Amino acid sequence: MNLWLPILVLALATGFGFWWRSKQGKFKNPKTTGSYISKAELGIDLASRVTIVQFSSAFCSPCKATAAIITNLTKEMPDVAYIQIKSEERLDLIEKFKIQSTPTVVLFDKSGLEVGRAVGTPTKEQVLASIAAVR
Repeated sequence: MNLWLPILVLALATGFGFWWRSKQGKFKNPKTTGSYISKAELGIDLASRVTIVQFSSAFCSPCKATAAIITNLTKEMPDVAYIQIKSEERLDLIEKFKIQSTPTVVLFDKSGLEVGRAVGTPTKEQVLASIAAVR
């Protein structure tokens, strides 16, 4: 019996899975898009350093985990604001920022310019490092 084909398919699928997982939750600097967000769009004031916007959906378990991580980290940071947006309620922002999956976390500087983005659940260390990188 020829087992090479199933073994090859399994190996390729496993490799793709590891690659895909390695990309999840890591903050990346956006390509220069000039994407800004305003106080009017958010419904809250932009923070004096970083405003973190998390795009979530209703039945998304990773969204809840991401919210818990960011809430706990930012509650003692007066210069950082955090807001969670329900994707289904803000299709205008989903389209504007080209959100393709949830959770997606977008960092904005004090002027509202997008300075970082993570798709998936970031670690505490990744969130802290991304906040520290914004001056």
